[in-house]
Amino acid sequence: MVIIKRKVIQIANSTQLISLPRPWAKRYGIKKGDELEVEEQGNKILISTEAGEEIGKIEIDITDLDRTTILYYIQALYRVGYDEIKVRFNKPTAWYFRLNEERNISTILHTEINRLVGYEIVQQKENFCIIKNLSKSSIQEFDSVLRRIFLLLNDTSSDLVKGAKEINLQLIQSIEEKHDSITKFVSYCLRLLNKQGYSNHRKTLSLYNIISNIDSIIDVLKNAGRDLQVLNRKLDSKTIRIFDLVNESIHLYSTFFFKFDLIKSKSMHKSRDEVVELLFKYQTKIQPDELVLISRLEHAFELLIAIKVARVGIEYL
Repeated sequence: MVIIKRKVIQIANSTQLISLPRPWAKRYGIKKGDELEVEEQGNKILISTEAGEEIGKIEIDITDLDRTTILYYIQALYRVGYDEIKVRFNKPTAWYFRLNEERNISTILHTEINRLVGYEIVQQKENFCIIKNLSKSSIQEFDSVLRRIFLLLNDTSSDLVKGAKEINLQLIQSIEEKHDSITKFVSYCLRLLNKQGYSNHRKTLSLYNIISNIDSIIDVLKNAGRDLQVLNRKLDSKTIRIFDLVNESIHLYSTFFFKFDLIKSKSMHKSRDEVVELLFKYQTKIQPDELVLISRLEHAFELLIAIKVARVGIEYL
């Protein structure tokens, strides 16, 4: 936080003025006639704008990058806050390592753009395309979008457990779509935080940390779904127990996030310890492919504990 001192200017007998810091005004595109929000906070006055930070344009070259790196490259620039990206490429395809095949660059870009609220491809040529943000976003939408993320996360976790217990491949396959929906809202929230910051700016970094880790948790669930499709068999009861513990902890954290209660949230640590104990106790009694699956699921607990700490911090900001 940068503290800048300003002298008060007296106009006539009633009006007193101070000037806005020029770098701040330029960063958010403040112009003559714009309206700013002024909030009294005791001996402080908070001045804010709904306008996002003007980050502008960037040009990138994705030639020789693989499909996944391209996806994350575009996603990262969106989350940072760029409003226009010119993407250059000298080859029409990129390698997709997971499926061991070439994918069309145009298809890759359209796949990722569909996950980014407001982004559209406005021009496409043989060796480049231009992506622009065509929507106006507001930090006022943040809280409702965040609630939607938690609702979708709970649904995804519940569906994964149900699919594992019933060997329901159709339900398990739907995890990929749910992952994409959550990722879309995660990216949008992170973009809002980067461009505008949360209404209580002291909570911005903690919220960014929590949402980024939720992004990782949904990846854990997505990968578990892919593993289940490969296994395609009835799982050991001990493996199912770990699925249940993960699901319970995800639902518990969601409740804890909106209704802060440290006493009720303590069972997350108990569940994490039970999973670790099961892994060590039964590592020679569970089939190796299932052991890999539950080892990945265990990582979800570490992420949940990390964002529990962040949520505690938010309570006292």
